This record gives sequence, structure tokens and C-alpha cells, in this order.
Amino acid sequence: MLLILLCLHAFSRVASQAPPPPPQDVQVEKGQLTWTPGEPDVTYTVNYRRFNSDKWEALPACIQTPLHSCNISAIGPSDTNDSPENSCVTLRVQAERRGLRSEGVNACSRYGDVCTPPFSILPQPGSLTVHLSENHELATEHAENAKHRIYFGREGESPLQAYKDTVASTTIKELEEGQRYCVQVAYTVYSNSVEPRSCIQCEVIPASEHVNRTPMIVGLLVGIVVLAIIILALGYLGFFQTEKIKRCLEPYKYEIPPNQFPGEFEVRTFNPTEEHCDDLQISDGNYEPRSALCPPAAAS
Repeated sequence: MLLILLCLHAFSRVASQAPPPPPQDVQVEKGQLTWTPGEPDVTYTVNYRRFNSDKWEALPACIQTPLHSCNISAIGPSDTNDSPENSCVTLRVQAERRGLRSEGVNACSRYGDVCTPPFSILPQPGSLTVHLSENHELATEHAENAKHRIYFGREGESPLQAYKDTVASTTIKELEEGQRYCVQVAYTVYSNSVEPRSCIQCEVIPASEHVNRTPMIVGLLVGIVVLAIIILALGYLGFFQTEKIKRCLEPYKYEIPPNQFPGEFEVRTFNPTEEHCDDLQISDGNYEPRSALCPPAAAS
């Protein structure tokens, strides 16, 4: 039991000497910076850096604050010039506990404005199209020297490393189907990144449908071949077998064969009413015939 207590005490001391986890979901919208806290008993400090500068400055109103938000309207415009990008700043939040600080997390902007480009993504089999707006304030000021920088990679890559610069909407090709890819977009002026970047959007690359459509395509091809054969057969019969078809369609004619017995037959009638009979007369043992007409037969 004592050994377990000693181990727990040693673990708590080591944990207390470790920096706190960094904040999550750091976002800025309309002058308000928000984040999700990590552990209790942690304070947060907000730092900012102006466009095209390497110097980080702490925002006085948000130094070691226990709150989970900060109003950044106190950051005034730059005195350099009135170009729109000079009003843009990079915002970073650090967690702090007992003098130990976490890594800083840069804020993103979910909605587009002068400093952050709006965009949408459309996944397709093997590719991802990023739709961008060509009409924005930086493009009006710097023409083609103001571009979009598209960061992309598989989900889980932090930060996104690969990127490409473009003026208009573009398609990222040769992506693995079934995998989830993420995109983050920022403005660039003369190849210098303008902050804050957009918040990350992720989509799954859908699988191709050509495998599922194969039976339908095969059936369609078979139907076309059968129809072509029928048309060719009808054409052949129509052009080359017309006479035979007509003869087959004529009604059947039966001819009576000629009389195989030459001559004519004479039909004669026989009248049984007149018949000659001989009467026998017996006289002294002698028979003497006597001619006479037979009486007519009695009707039956």
C-alpha cells in the first residue's frame, strides 16, 4: 500500500512539472477570440503579430486570463500605411500553469473577411475542388500579386504541409479514394502569408462509380449491337429479297387437275314398270309358254 502511495505522489509531481495541454478550437470572429480549455487551474495568454513582422506582442487585456475568450479590438491598426493587409494580425493562444507554458495555437477564422478568404470544397472521385472568390479587397489593391494559398493533406496532419498558390478556383488531383482530406486557405501578398488563415474543412474523397456502372454499360452495348443486327437484317431483306418476300405473301391458288378419263359418260334411266314375262301353261303334262306383260310390282 505504501508503495502505491509513493508511486501516485511521484506521478503527481511529474504531472505538475509538465506543461499544460494547449487550447483547442482557437477561432476568431468579429473581433472576438475564443478557444476550448484543456485542464483546470490553467490560465491563457494571447499574443499577436502584425503582417510581415516577426515580433510577437502580448495583448494586455488577455495575459494569464482564466477566461476562454478575449476581445481583440484593442489591437489598433498599423502605422505603416493604409494597405488592407496591414490591418491583419496573427493571433496565438498559450496555456500556462505554474510558470510552464504550452505550445502556442494560431487562431483561424471560420468566416471570410479582409484578412481571411471564404471558400468551399467539393469532393470528387480522386480529386478535391476548392472554390474561391476572385473578387476581394486584396486583389483590388494588388491585382495578381494577391493570391490564395491552399494548404491540404490527409486528416490528422497538423499542421498541413503541402500547399499551392492560385488566383482562382482549383482542383487538387491524385487523391486516394475513401480517405479524408483537409483544406485550409490563406491570402498571400507578394508571397507573404496573410493571417489569420481559414479554419480547416475536411471531406472524404468518394470512390469511383465506374465499377458499379459496368453491368449497365455492358447491357447498353449489347442492346445497341442487337439493334444494329436487326436493322442490317431488315435492310438486307428490303433491298435484296423483295421478290421472294412478295411471292411468299401471295395467296395460295388451288388448280383442279384436268380429267384423267377422256370422253363423256351417258346416264340412262331404267323403268322397271314395263317387263315382259312368259306365263307357263300346263296341259297334259306339257308346259306351254305364253307371252304376257308382267303386272306392275306392288308398291312397298
